[in-house]
Amino acid sequence: MGDTMQQRLTQDLTQFLASLPEDDRIKAINEIRMAIHQVSPFREEPVDCVLWVKNSQLMPNDYNPNNVAPPEKKLLQKSGNAANLLI
Repeated sequence: MGDTMQQRLTQDLTQFLASLPEDDRIKAINEIRMAIHQVSPFREEPVDCVLWVKNSQLMPNDYNPNNVAPPEKKLLQKSGNAANLLI
């Protein structure tokens, strides 16, 4: 019986989230993750509750432990931009 309830909840949740605009979906996913985190057996682990943020909210930095040379860094940034990644 538990499996049936879990399957129904998962299906309902998936349909609900799919129906939301992106900003509302992100907010809902984060709220659900926080609720799950409260009862998670791994709640003391730092990676148990990773919340989504839009990349427009992130601030890039210049830190690079490998000290990438400027030409390679430009190429890496160009590749990241082409792939819609923040580098």
